[in-house]
Amino acid sequence: MRSQLTRHVLRRLLASDAHVPLLPLRSTFVLSRSRPTFRVYPVGSRVVRTIQKRTFVKEFFGQKSPRALKQLETEPGYATLLRFHASENIGVQDSRRPPTPDELVTAWREFFAYKTRHRRAVNSTQALSAHRVLLHLSSSSANSRSALLSKSDLRNAMECLLKPPRDYFEHHVDFSKEIYSEIKKRGAHQPKDFNMLLTALSQYGKALEARDMVLEYFQSNQDKEPLDDRLRHFIPVIQGLAEEGREPELLDLFAKAEEAGFECEETVHCVMATYFAKKNKVEETKTWFNKPIKGGNSPLPTTYYEILRFALRNGEKEWAMGIYQDLISKIESGSWKSNKACWDTAYQWAILLLGKGMDHIEHMMKVAHDFNQDDPESQPNIETVNMLVQIATDKNDPYMAERFIALSKKLGFEPNWKTYILQLEYRIRANDLDGAFTAYQALEDLDVSTKDRGIEALNSLIRAMCAVPNPVYERVLDVTSYLEQQLVTLEPETVASICMAFLKNDETYEVIDTLSLHTAYYSVVERSMVQEAFVNYCLYKKTSTARIWDAYSLLRQFFPETKPESRVRIMEALFERNRADMAAHTFGHMRAIGNPRLRPTLDTYVRFFEGIGKCPDEESMKIVHNMLKMDTTIQPNTLLYNALMIAHVACGLPYQSLDLWKDITTSPEGPSYASLEIVLRAYEITPDGDALADELWGKMQRMEIDIPRHVHFAYVVTMAAHSHLTKAKSLLEDMEKAFEQPPDSTELGHVYNALPSREMKEEFKTWAVEEYPKAWGQLKAKYKKRDQEGLAVFKVRRRPWKA
Repeated sequence: MRSQLTRHVLRRLLASDAHVPLLPLRSTFVLSRSRPTFRVYPVGSRVVRTIQKRTFVKEFFGQKSPRALKQLETEPGYATLLRFHASENIGVQDSRRPPTPDELVTAWREFFAYKTRHRRAVNSTQALSAHRVLLHLSSSSANSRSALLSKSDLRNAMECLLKPPRDYFEHHVDFSKEIYSEIKKRGAHQPKDFNMLLTALSQYGKALEARDMVLEYFQSNQDKEPLDDRLRHFIPVIQGLAEEGREPELLDLFAKAEEAGFECEETVHCVMATYFAKKNKVEETKTWFNKPIKGGNSPLPTTYYEILRFALRNGEKEWAMGIYQDLISKIESGSWKSNKACWDTAYQWAILLLGKGMDHIEHMMKVAHDFNQDDPESQPNIETVNMLVQIATDKNDPYMAERFIALSKKLGFEPNWKTYILQLEYRIRANDLDGAFTAYQALEDLDVSTKDRGIEALNSLIRAMCAVPNPVYERVLDVTSYLEQQLVTLEPETVASICMAFLKNDETYEVIDTLSLHTAYYSVVERSMVQEAFVNYCLYKKTSTARIWDAYSLLRQFFPETKPESRVRIMEALFERNRADMAAHTFGHMRAIGNPRLRPTLDTYVRFFEGIGKCPDEESMKIVHNMLKMDTTIQPNTLLYNALMIAHVACGLPYQSLDLWKDITTSPEGPSYASLEIVLRAYEITPDGDALADELWGKMQRMEIDIPRHVHFAYVVTMAAHSHLTKAKSLLEDMEKAFEQPPDSTELGHVYNALPSREMKEEFKTWAVEEYPKAWGQLKAKYKKRDQEGLAVFKVRRRPWKA
C-alpha cells in the first residue's frame, strides 16, 4: 500500500516552500481512501462550483454528501528523500528538522524496493534527490550501523536507474557513477556492477566515456576476470555508440573487441547491421548482415525486418530475394526447422517482399505445423499472428490487420494482451475510436498486468478519446480507472489531455482526482508539461472566464512551483477580459508565496499597473499599490513610477499621478520619454492641466529635446481636451512637418473624441475633411457611438502606453 501524505506536503516540497500553507481549492476538500479505486460516479451530472453542505434533511431524503476527493499520494519513502533535498536548498527556511540518517536509509530502501517491485522508472527529480541523500550518507559522521546503506541497497538502486525515464537523464548518469564509486570504495565491486555502470552510461548519451572505461577495464583485469566475461562488457558500449551515431568510434571499438577475441553474437550483429541499414548505406549493410554469427545461429527477427525494409527502400529487392531463399532452404533442410522465429520471418518476407496474400500465408502456417508436429513450441501461434498484425500496423493498413485477426480466429488461436494492444494501435491510427475501445474492453477482460507497450497504447487511447470535439467521458474514466487499478502512472501528456477535456465539461472533481493520483509521481520536467497545458488553457481566448478561474485555481493548488512569468501571462489575460479584480488576486497569490524566487519582481509590478491602464479598476489598483508599499525588496525607479502614473490616470486620479511625476523629476534617474507622454495624458484629465502642459511643452522646447511622435501627439490631445482647438489643429500640422507623415485616421479619431463640445467636433470635422480627406474617410467607416455626455465619439483603437 502506498504511503499516505497530507494533500499539500509533496507540492510544498517541490516548490521548495514547505512552510507556507496552501489554501484549499474548495471548502469541501477532505481526505479519501488510498489509490487504487474505481471512479464509479456518473459523469456530467454535477454542478461542481456550488459548495454543498450535508444536513439531516438531505440525509433523510437520500441526497448525496459532497464528493470525497482522492488524497495526494507519493511512492513509499520518496517524501523523506524529497524533504531532505528541499532542506538542502539554499534560501529555504524550514522550521522542521531534516530527516535523520536512519530515516533516510529506511526511506531509500522503501523507495527502491517499490520501484523494483512495480518495474517503475526513476524520474530525474527522484534521481537527483536520491543522489543528494547518498552523498549525505556517504559523508555522514553518524556512528549508527543502521545508517549505512548496504551493498544490496546500492545495487538495487543502480538496477532501477537502468529503466529509462520519460524526461531527461543527466541526473541518472551522475547518480550511477556515484553508486559505483561508493561500491568500489568499499572494495566490494563485482563485474556486474561495472556492467551496470557501462549500460547506464551507454544508454544515457555517455558512450564515449563508457568506451574509455571498458578499454581500460579490459586491460587492467586480465588476471581477475575470465576473457568471456570481460568481452561481454563491450556489448552495451557498442549499442550506445550505435545509438549516438558515432560511426568511427563504433567501428574502432568493434575492431578492438574482435582483436581481443570477441565473436559477433546475435545482439551485436543486429546492432551493427541495422545501424547501417537505417542509414541506407548499401555496401556496409550487406557486409555486416553477411557477417557470420557466433555458433552458426540465425539473425534476430528484428534484424531480418530492418534488412527487409532497407532493401525495399533502396531498390535491393534482388539481394533480399537471395536472403529469403537462403532462409527457406535452411528451414527446409532442417538446420533451422525448429526455429519458430525463422518461420515467422518467412511469413513476414512473403508478404512484404513477394506480395503474397492471406491464402498463401495460411498455407505456409499449415506447412510449418506439419513440419513441427512433435515440437508444439515451434508451431505457429498467436505470437505469429501478432507479428503479422505489427507489419500491417507499420504499413498503416488497418484492413490488412483485421484480416490477420480474422485468420487467427480461423486457425483457433486465442488472442493475448499483445493482440489487443496491436488492435488498439492500428484502430487509433485509423481514427476508429469505437473499435479501439472494444479492443480495450477485451484486454480488460483478460485480467492481466498491462505491459509497458500496453501502457503506452492505452495512454494513446485516452488522449485520442479526449481530443475529439465531444468526448465520451464515461469511456475516458473507464480506461483511466483500469490503469489506476494497476498502479500505473499516466503519462504527463495524457494527464494534460484528461484535465483539459474535463475542464471543458466543468468536471472539476475529475481533474482534481487525476492530478492528485498522478502528478506526485512526476519529475519537475514532467510536471511542467501538465502545468503548461493549464497555462495555455487559461490563455486560450475561447475559454470562458469562469473556467479560466477554475483552471487557474487548480494550477495554483497543484503546481505552486509555477514560474512567475506564466502567472503574469494569466494575469494579463484576465486584464484583457476586463477582470482586473481577478488579475489582482493572481498578483496577490504571487505576493503570498513563501519562496522569494517566485515572488513578484519590479517588472511584475510594472506589468500589473500597465494592465490597470488597459482595464481601470481603482480598488484593485489600490490593493496592489499597498502591497508595493509593504514590499521591502522593491526599489522604485522611473519605470515603476511610470506604471503607477498610468494606473492612476486610467482610474481617473490625475492629482495622485502628478505626485508621482514629482517623484520622477526629483529622482537621480529622471523622466523618460514614456514619462513625458504619461504626464501629458495626466494633464489631459486634470482641470488645470492645459497650463501645466504648456509649461512642460515650453520647457522641452527650450531644452531642445528631440520630441518623439507619441509625446507630440499626447500634447495635441491634451490641448484638444481643454478646448484649445486652434492650437490642436496647428500642432497636428506641425506634427506632419516634423515627422514627414500626416496624422492617420486613429490619431484624428482620438483628437475628435477628446473635444468637449458638439460645436468643436463639427468644426474639427470640417477642417479634417479639407486637410486630411483620405484619413478622415477611413475614420468615417468606423463605428460611431455616444459617450456618457451624449457626444459622438468614434470607436477607434485604444491609445497604447507603456511604462
